[in-house]
Amino acid sequence: MANLQTKTNELLVFALCAIFLAMMVSNYFGQQAAGLTYNVLNMSITGPLVLFSIIQILRNKYYSQLGKAWICFSSFATLWFVAEVIWLVDELVYHVKPWPSEADYFWFAGYPMYFMFSMYYLKPFKALISKRVIFLASVTTITVAVFSISVSELQNIDFSEPEAIIGLAYPIADAATLFPITVSLNLFLRGQVNFLWMLLMIGMLCFVVSDLGFLIFTLDDSYYSGHPIDTIYLWAYTFLLFGSYNQLLVFKKRNSKNRFDMQESLR
Repeated sequence: MANLQTKTNELLVFALCAIFLAMMVSNYFGQQAAGLTYNVLNMSITGPLVLFSIIQILRNKYYSQLGKAWICFSSFATLWFVAEVIWLVDELVYHVKPWPSEADYFWFAGYPMYFMFSMYYLKPFKALISKRVIFLASVTTITVAVFSISVSELQNIDFSEPEAIIGLAYPIADAATLFPITVSLNLFLRGQVNFLWMLLMIGMLCFVVSDLGFLIFTLDDSYYSGHPIDTIYLWAYTFLLFGSYNQLLVFKKRNSKNRFDMQESLR
């Protein structure tokens, strides 16, 4: 198991480096090349992510803890995949500005699904989560939300514009996901869970960072599809993909009693 984890970690590092290199090289050749590279890589990652999440549903009984968790995660992954497809079609087929667009409805709909998944993910560790950790997670969530609003106010944005409202809504929605992420990081730093277990949380943490960057670059009109900040978006999906793959390796057999804390070498 340890050898498998090492190989998975090595493959993850390779994937992250390859994505970074591809994005930097494509940006060197211009915005059009960067946009095309980003969209191709995006579909190459999000497609398998949806597939892995669906396999998890089929592998686990729907009424079990794992089954319910993966229904939520699969819903989240599918909604965001649809959003990415809409973005791609708008940009590469219709050649229109893909933001804001109908894709935003699917992205926003995915947040509650991910949050519910994270609750199922953390539920087996309930006894290890203290009130102090809950307080810290709450403060982190509120702080990031306030910071996002402050950044927008410093830019003197016009909140009568739908684009501005949507741009601000993403960091605020991301801030809500920081609650389970902060709790998970606490478990990881205390040695209660391993790095591969954390990937499904680290992925969303990357979205928090990239959405904040997207907001900043959009407000000063310097963002374009394939912008270097999009590298973090691709990393986020990559972390989620490898996290899902790791769970497939851990729970190879269907068992309604499987729990997220019942893993060999979890610590």
